[in-house]
Amino acid sequence: MNFGMFTDFHIGENRTQAEAFDESFAQIADAEAMGFDTVWLAEHHFSPERAVLASPMVIASAIAARTERIRTGLAVQVLPLTNPLRVAEEAATVDHISKGRFEFGIGRSGLTKYYQGYNIPYSESRPRFLEALDVIMQAWAQDQFSYEGQFHSYQDVAVVPKPYQQPYPPVRVAVAGEDTFPLIGKMGHPIFVSANAGRDQLQSRIASYEEARAAAGHSGPADIAVRIPVYAAETTERAHSEPEASAMSAIQYAASELVKTAASEETAERIRRTANTPYSDVLQQRVVFGTPAEIVERFRGFQEDFGATGVVMEVNYGGRIPYDRVKNSLRLISEEVMPHFK
Repeated sequence: MNFGMFTDFHIGENRTQAEAFDESFAQIADAEAMGFDTVWLAEHHFSPERAVLASPMVIASAIAARTERIRTGLAVQVLPLTNPLRVAEEAATVDHISKGRFEFGIGRSGLTKYYQGYNIPYSESRPRFLEALDVIMQAWAQDQFSYEGQFHSYQDVAVVPKPYQQPYPPVRVAVAGEDTFPLIGKMGHPIFVSANAGRDQLQSRIASYEEARAAAGHSGPADIAVRIPVYAAETTERAHSEPEASAMSAIQYAASELVKTAASEETAERIRRTANTPYSDVLQQRVVFGTPAEIVERFRGFQEDFGATGVVMEVNYGGRIPYDRVKNSLRLISEEVMPHFK
């Protein structure tokens, strides 16, 4: 199992932006020293109260220069917001700087204010995503190419550099909607899934992904990474109490953002109910907070239920957990969880 640490570069309460960068880079250095496999970077825009991670490709380059072993991945690059040729150039550049320690994670994001800020209709997010991915794949595969699409047109362009990894870095797609699973399965790309979805529903959707992948002729086992908030402590009581305020803040923040653009009052009400979920239910359904032994059991469940090949752990869910506690959680995961899966 691949053990990945997800980071938002949270600002945190009463912290400066400079402190947010310093703490996050320190966390990444600790993760490499503790043997984590991958650090995954979010992408946030127009969120001064939340994070400074607006340019994950730039941060990935900095991490590559600061580290020796750990891989860096995007979770995710929001493809519809950018020119795909530029993304192809920058991703290939980071791949070279890291000597192939780069994972190209991509998605659309459900936060519509990113699209509003960039003056892109969210209703176009799916066709823009698919077209951008097609452009990037062609840019990496061909010495020179032309393209005529709905949103982008190029004539006789040659993207340089080509990726260091051949034929290109691992492309991992964040999937959520029912129809997205078979669509990405047909393409054959690895996926991110959120464990927040119900077990039965997620199993059914992963099955549709695997069936479409096999039908398209993609051989070998599927590569499925489960993204979930994770926190470890020496006792169950501490593991539950220490991240509680931060986790509930994260849930309420997400709901407050999503409800602004709900398509219907029914959807808005469902989002409000999510914001008011009791913490006892959050512990059962939305996070993996516990002792190392309890976390091992949950991760084994991900392997059995979903065929998980990796975990993408949000180790400071909400960004309000003091770093000494985050570091202790990382240490426990490294010393007492990861060895069970190597």
